[in-house]
Amino acid sequence: MTARFLTAILFSLSLTAVPADQSFTLDPAKVARAPIEQPGMPPGLMARVLHQNPRTKMATFMVNYPKGFDEPRHYHESCGHYIYIIKGRLRSAEGDLVPGMFTYAAPGERHGPYHAVEATEILFYTDGPFDFLVDEKGAGK
Repeated sequence: MTARFLTAILFSLSLTAVPADQSFTLDPAKVARAPIEQPGMPPGLMARVLHQNPRTKMATFMVNYPKGFDEPRHYHESCGHYIYIIKGRLRSAEGDLVPGMFTYAAPGERHGPYHAVEATEILFYTDGPFDFLVDEKGAGK
């Protein structure tokens, strides 16, 4: 069985109706957090949807990792994604990601696993339709 899991996460979380192609401002603290239910991802992640564009499938989230959360090694075929660490610490094979750090994962590139050394909040932006594929071969690395 393959580990390919396409997700509807971008559109499974609710967002106040904001025209995707118009400017807007919002207070993230007033956006409800919802659990991320992602095939291949352990439960525990929470997200606030800040923006979704149904035309381009681009989206912006604030994601919260509880302390001790382990995200499996994975990749994305249909998008790249950008992460900015707001608070906390995520550990990866390449080193720790701490507040103020920025990372980009290109489509097809394996990344992770990530371990939340402490409760962590990130700004997460996708540049296309989000898919999440667990890297079965690298799952233990």
